[in-house]
Amino acid sequence: MGIRITKRYVMSFLSYLAIFVLRVIIFTCRVQYINKEYIDEFLLGNRKVVITTWHRCAVYFLFKYGFLHPMVLFSSSKDGDLLADFAKKVGVVPARGSSTRGGKQGSERMVEFLHTGGRVAATVADGPQGPALRAKPGLVRIAQKSGVHLMPMAWSADKVWMFAKAWDKMIIPRPFSKIVIYAWEPYLIPKEAKDEEFDGYVKGMERTLNVITRDVDAMVNHHDPNVDSILKEGDPGV
Repeated sequence: MGIRITKRYVMSFLSYLAIFVLRVIIFTCRVQYINKEYIDEFLLGNRKVVITTWHRCAVYFLFKYGFLHPMVLFSSSKDGDLLADFAKKVGVVPARGSSTRGGKQGSERMVEFLHTGGRVAATVADGPQGPALRAKPGLVRIAQKSGVHLMPMAWSADKVWMFAKAWDKMIIPRPFSKIVIYAWEPYLIPKEAKDEEFDGYVKGMERTLNVITRDVDAMVNHHDPNVDSILKEGDPGV
């Protein structure tokens, strides 16, 4: 028991240390926005919104917008434990489970949050284990059931640390980097959409996220092997 408690304290200390370091790094960075009016109206305003992004963008977005106390879905895995603990320390309301399951876990908990006073909900479209840049239906279902606008977002930077061996190629900005945040126009998912029509909205979200990811990477000359692979496949939406 003593060893487990010690490990818990060590992990907590490292989490706070990471938050402090990230605050210092981000303070030195310059941020450019594409479609900032959508961020101002929906994310920073008083509108309710469901944010969708890729797993590679998660850490920076959690840190930047945690003060809004969004509910964010994390997997029940050990990796999910670490991310959820970090997110909670920066203001996020963690929800655990799978976005593809029904009942009271996952997507249903997110919908309930939005129906009972919560304003911002989010999760990664390709989580928790990929494949990278391939969207799962959970987030579209959350937006549909809640009746809340869905807003795709992505970011990139000219100087980053990239976890090259990770499946998502996660990135974290380096000091004094230029960060570009791209917000797509928020849209609603029709309540009556199902089967092939619903699948079309999932594919549409995937294409949109890949387009804006490609564009922000191009603006800062960042090369992500996952994006390059999709481009080589000839995806018509990218």
